[in-house]
Amino acid sequence: MTDVAVKANVRAPLELVDGELRAGRNATIMALSGGRVVVTKGAYFEGPVTIDCDFECAYIRVEGKGFGPGGDVIIRGDLVVHGSADMDASVRVTGTAKVEAMDVGGHLRVGGITTGRLRVGGHLVCKGKLEAGDVDSGGHFTVFDAIKVNSLRVGGHAEFKGGAISGELRVRGHLKTEEPLTYGRTQVFGSMRLPAGSSGQHLSAIGKAEFEGDMRCKEMDVTGTVIVNGNCSAEAVKATGKLSVAGSVTVSQNLEVLGVAEIKRDLECGYLSVGGKLVANSVVARERADVGGQVSTTKGLKAVSISVGRGSRVNGPIIGDRVEVGKEIPPMGVEWQHQLSSSWTGRLTRVDDVYGKTVRIGPYSQAKRVFAETVEFENGAMADEITYTTEIRLPNNYHLQKPPGKADRLPEPPL
Repeated sequence: MTDVAVKANVRAPLELVDGELRAGRNATIMALSGGRVVVTKGAYFEGPVTIDCDFECAYIRVEGKGFGPGGDVIIRGDLVVHGSADMDASVRVTGTAKVEAMDVGGHLRVGGITTGRLRVGGHLVCKGKLEAGDVDSGGHFTVFDAIKVNSLRVGGHAEFKGGAISGELRVRGHLKTEEPLTYGRTQVFGSMRLPAGSSGQHLSAIGKAEFEGDMRCKEMDVTGTVIVNGNCSAEAVKATGKLSVAGSVTVSQNLEVLGVAEIKRDLECGYLSVGGKLVANSVVARERADVGGQVSTTKGLKAVSISVGRGSRVNGPIIGDRVEVGKEIPPMGVEWQHQLSSSWTGRLTRVDDVYGKTVRIGPYSQAKRVFAETVEFENGAMADEITYTTEIRLPNNYHLQKPPGKADRLPEPPL
């Protein structure tokens, strides 16, 4: 076993180094036979170096002095490192890199890379595929092909063809992909634009996220803005900011609207709570709907049980087994409590037509037409007309445009 030392500013033709390789600043390493240089142990470089061939070693260390134009380390070929690559410099690999773990202090340009861990202090540009465990890029992150990583954290912008991120995705700048992306937990601080067919486990949009077509996400937390130019499906959604969907929305469990949700077509969910504003063609909650803000529909709002809080508004028909209008709804959280107290409390509760088995109109609450088996009015309640089949209970103080009418059958609800 023989170690090899290369002085600074020297061009050294090598082939097999059975030991360690140490080189001074601005050294040039070449392959003796025009092939590959193999170092069985570590390769150490005091500063800038040019490797004019394929290079393989056990591990590599570059002690750079910052980084400059063109980069400090140039490898004109493929790089294979069986251990770690610690490079305090900018690095350019014209071929592919296969490294167990790679730390680059400056920028990194590479033809393609496979690594367990990748950390880049500056910008990262990869012309081919990128496969890695955890990736951290302090600057911009650009990959011209697909990526397959466990986690990706980018301090600047991120652009790549598409692929899969099984764990965490966090981007400070903008994020854009050409093909669908499968992601785990995503935090968008700036802006994100993904093509149709993208899907994920959790989306937290503090900035702006836009989907070019249909999208699926298990959980969505919308603090900023989410725009879906197609249909949206999820298990749970909390919209504190703005959610805008060009198609329909299907939420298998809970949908909380504390900000604004605008849905061009239909909404179906398990449980619905509205502390802000919800607009849709139709809304169907399979369980319960609590409205502490404003709901506007064309076809109607339907649920087994519907509670419309004091000072709230519902434009469009209401259909439910049990409907309470003007009820005191306990706040679901700090955001809703603030929204409810600042926007709706103290205002007259107004709803359109109501269809139900049991309908209760609370104090100083106003409905248009009421169709129900059993109707109960509280003091100060108002309606245009009432049609019932079983029972009606009226207080001393109420207002109706016409006397209540008892019928054998109720009209079919619109939804």
